[in-house]
Amino acid sequence: MKSNLIKIYFYFPKTKPKDKQKLVDLIIEMMCKNSTIKYAGYSNVNILRKDLLHRIGHYNRSKYRSLSGKEKQSINKIIQTTINKCNKILPLPTKNFIFIFPWFPSKKEKVFNGSFGFASYSCVLHLFIAPDIFTKEAIANSVAHEINHTVSFYYHFDRYGKWSLLDHIVNEGLAENFREDILKTKPPPWAIALSQQKAFEILKKIYPKLNSKNSKIREAIFFGNNKYQRWTGYSIGYWLVKKFRKINQELSWKKIMKMKPEDILKSVKNMA
Repeated sequence: MKSNLIKIYFYFPKTKPKDKQKLVDLIIEMMCKNSTIKYAGYSNVNILRKDLLHRIGHYNRSKYRSLSGKEKQSINKIIQTTINKCNKILPLPTKNFIFIFPWFPSKKEKVFNGSFGFASYSCVLHLFIAPDIFTKEAIANSVAHEINHTVSFYYHFDRYGKWSLLDHIVNEGLAENFREDILKTKPPPWAIALSQQKAFEILKKIYPKLNSKNSKIREAIFFGNNKYQRWTGYSIGYWLVKKFRKINQELSWKKIMKMKPEDILKSVKNMA
């Protein structure tokens, strides 16, 4: 099954690198050889290398292996099927490039079931896979969630790189509700870390911070500290968008994606 909507690249070196730096160097080398660096979503190779070093996780040479041809075919099929489902409900405005890299999750990250994604640009998403523990469902979930982010980047390119806390909250809520619509599965732990009531209580308290672009404030609200529970930002976004969609059922996903986050917030606030 092939689609003109996406182009998929696997970057799992066949040799077992001695450390994470060497693994990333080999990936970069493969990308340069395949002339795909320019599609990776970064302005230069150094930024890409730094990001890969961060996202690949805790490299363990004894646990590293490349993907088999059969595994690549299976993953490719999952991605293609998921993208086609997404496109039926939210037509993709541009072709997307999907880069697949190895991942070494920590114990804290086992909740992701061996796969997580990152949208780096308006037509690029990076998919990180732990070869021995990934599930088909986890890959589909990652793709559906992240493809929604790339569409958001496309329609709001003027805001790219200048997101406020509200931008992050709404965009995570959009991506998670979209994923739920597409795959008809239950919400993940980060979406329902808070009840709807608790999420709106905290949203009310952080209103003065919503325009902030301070990364420390965002990280605290999304990933937790002594004041906020882990995944608070994700839960607020999930319940905010879910309520928005409930009171705006006539709106298509395409129209919703073109809306500004502040208008989505205003709509829900006015109906509260």
